[in-house]
Amino acid sequence: MKKMICLLTGVLFLFTQAFSTNPITENKSLSVVAGSGLKMRTTPSLESQVIKVIPFGDAVYEVLDSMTAEVITDRIEWMEGEWIKIEHMGDQGYVFNGFLTSLPIPQFDFELTLEDLALAAPVESWMNYRFNRIGEPSIYETDEEIKMVTDFEGGHRKIEYESVYKYKVVLQLNDVEIHEAYNLMKGMLMTGYEKTSYDRKAVFVENKYGEIDRIRINLEQPVDIKKLNDNTVQISITNFYDGGCGL
Repeated sequence: MKKMICLLTGVLFLFTQAFSTNPITENKSLSVVAGSGLKMRTTPSLESQVIKVIPFGDAVYEVLDSMTAEVITDRIEWMEGEWIKIEHMGDQGYVFNGFLTSLPIPQFDFELTLEDLALAAPVESWMNYRFNRIGEPSIYETDEEIKMVTDFEGGHRKIEYESVYKYKVVLQLNDVEIHEAYNLMKGMLMTGYEKTSYDRKAVFVENKYGEIDRIRINLEQPVDIKKLNDNTVQISITNFYDGGCGL
């Protein structure tokens, strides 16, 4: 009799799981990087009704709906991405994930520019503050240049180059999409004028598959964002010295 009860309990559990319509929520937190906010919609389409606008920097949580297995991809502006279901402050709806990131959002003054579009210092400060360093930096020195390589948690890396003519900082970010890196940099700009200049001076380069895999922002401190492989994006910023200084 006891064996029969256990068998019936197991069958009931499987039946309940198979026909449950409750959505499964992942505790995966993402942050909004759309400067003017991100529109949450009733269905995964630009034509659908807007439920609310989620402010820049707010956290949202991805929702996996067991009844919806289809992945809906889209291209908005230059960004390739997917429509996903999310939850924000008790509301659920759909957003385009090109305006979301898993990276920490810059919030403090030392992570932001000083109205001069100079991004090298904020980027370096953001990396040092937001991620724990692994071990000591490796330093390589020649007659012309000093190179310092620092590894961080999450598989991220910072490489610094300094000579009498320039300082260059390179971030290699693991498990990141190119649109996340672009929007991260834009989020470090203080003013609307800076953000407009950043967008206007950006040059988007497509690969042979029609995908954007490199972005060059022609600022006084040039920014180069490049997709290295499926999991890594590299950000390079160069600060040229006037008259030769540094080393």
